[in-house]
Amino acid sequence: MLKDILVPLADSSTDDAAIRFAIEIGRSQDARVRIIETVYLPPPAIGTPDPTPRPSFLAAQDAQRKEASGRAARIRARITEHPGISVEVHEAVTESPAELAARLGFSADMVILGGWSGFSTPDPIGLALFNALLFDAGRPVVVVPPHWRPSGNACAVVGWKDTPNACRALHAAIPLLQQVQSVQLVEICRYRDEMDVADTVMPSLIEHLHRWGIAASAIKLAGQHRRSSEVLVDHANAVKASLVVVGGYGHSRLREWAVGGMTRALLLGAAIPVLYAH
Repeated sequence: MLKDILVPLADSSTDDAAIRFAIEIGRSQDARVRIIETVYLPPPAIGTPDPTPRPSFLAAQDAQRKEASGRAARIRARITEHPGISVEVHEAVTESPAELAARLGFSADMVILGGWSGFSTPDPIGLALFNALLFDAGRPVVVVPPHWRPSGNACAVVGWKDTPNACRALHAAIPLLQQVQSVQLVEICRYRDEMDVADTVMPSLIEHLHRWGIAASAIKLAGQHRRSSEVLVDHANAVKASLVVVGGYGHSRLREWAVGGMTRALLLGAAIPVLYAH
């Protein structure tokens, strides 16, 4: 069961979907939901003869604080009927908003972010939050597409491969998988002969999920010349899934995480919420 859910805002049109999804999950799990509005206050320039901040600089900071407080107040007014949900304003001074969110994420069971399904590229602020929370804080992150609305919980699809990331994602998703009627563990096979190979891991996974009260089954899909993300999304759409679960993959570049191809393709192409874990 989830007890603490974090919703860092990117101050974009995608935030509303993340808030709606978090409210639904918070209500079903009886969890606390913390909505985070961040004020980025860069320090004054250094190396100048007079390091004292100019009045114009201080006035600009005060304006940023006031603007963030106004956004937070508008959100509070919209969610007054939902108990257990707080809207907090945090100032990022010595760290970036993404670094601040990652630090706050250490005390959260799950993080909810607004997504960019249908966008040509991810929102830079949102992607920085995603990278920091998934890779640096190690939190499971659910990315919710901008136009998401509750549509029932008939089925969830888990993209499975025998890797630590996929295993972490599956176990992190258990509180959400318990809310759907059925779960499909989907293994995408790149070569035709893999379809007939007996799987020694999948039966034990299904048995484990049954012990959690989850009606799980397994299926193999042929990938061949298609991207795995396309196969997974098409299958999720075909079975009318309300959630996709995958391991989140990336690689380090000069100490900054960049999402891998499968992760990026799902971020831009999945029209339903996707839970990632790294």
